[in-house]
Amino acid sequence: MKYVDADMKEQAIRERSISRLAHVEEHAGEDGLGRFEIRKATGELWDAHEVRALQERGLWDVEWLEAEDEKHEGGWRILGLTEVGRNVLKKWRDRETA
Repeated sequence: MKYVDADMKEQAIRERSISRLAHVEEHAGEDGLGRFEIRKATGELWDAHEVRALQERGLWDVEWLEAEDEKHEGGWRILGLTEVGRNVLKKWRDRETA
């Protein structure tokens, strides 16, 4: 599926990324979700590259936990979906029910 990201660029999104967005939407509370909570709940290990890529596309907000981590390769917490992320997830779900 195609969507327009936070920088107004057309992007494609895969089902795997949609499942990640859905998990965050359903489980991120006030404190967000970290890698260990996600692994415990899903059995999957989400790597920093994937988390960073979806952040750069404006789909979710991430807190990077290591102060000197300019490349965003270390610890992280996903705080929740952005408006763009919520809209992409809604569009995907609407497409499935159409």
